[in-house]
Amino acid sequence: MQEDLIRWKRFKGGDAAAFESIIRDEFRALFEYGTRFIHDRDTLNDCIYDLFTSLWDRRSFLADTDQIRPYLLKSLRNRLLKEKERANHLTNFEGWQEQMEPDDNAESQIITSEISAQQTRRISSVLCTLTPRQREIIHLKFFENLSNEQISDVLAISRPAVSNLLSQALKLFRDKWQATISTLFFVLTY
Repeated sequence: MQEDLIRWKRFKGGDAAAFESIIRDEFRALFEYGTRFIHDRDTLNDCIYDLFTSLWDRRSFLADTDQIRPYLLKSLRNRLLKEKERANHLTNFEGWQEQMEPDDNAESQIITSEISAQQTRRISSVLCTLTPRQREIIHLKFFENLSNEQISDVLAISRPAVSNLLSQALKLFRDKWQATISTLFFVLTY
């Protein structure tokens, strides 16, 4: 957190290298988060570019922060919601795939790939049954590794509301996951 505060203050002071390091470190997380909201990658890139341009232009007016990523995620979220209202391009949060690490053995890699694809399909099918808000909070918690306090800032809801929403989302996910596994087991045994 202290490193973020120092980098942010350097950026606010006009340090282009600090600004470039923020862009370099945060762009991928912003892009991955943004794909949950908007289909069009060009529009998403434009929104992220506009966000960074706006930050640079208004840097002297920005408040200090010791948590750059949550600050940027919240800013991007607000910008994308405005873009959604303007362009009405809302995605249904599909594609919750994790990247696989390469394996030395080609056969093992193929088997791992098939297993991973099956698990990804099952997880995606269960996630699609959740509400967009529940999918978003799961993404922020488990893919962005944000604390409940940071999530409450990003989503502009209270911390207890984050806890409740996350708890409900995880309970629904577990229940639907168990139902999927039970159905799969039943089908395979008969």
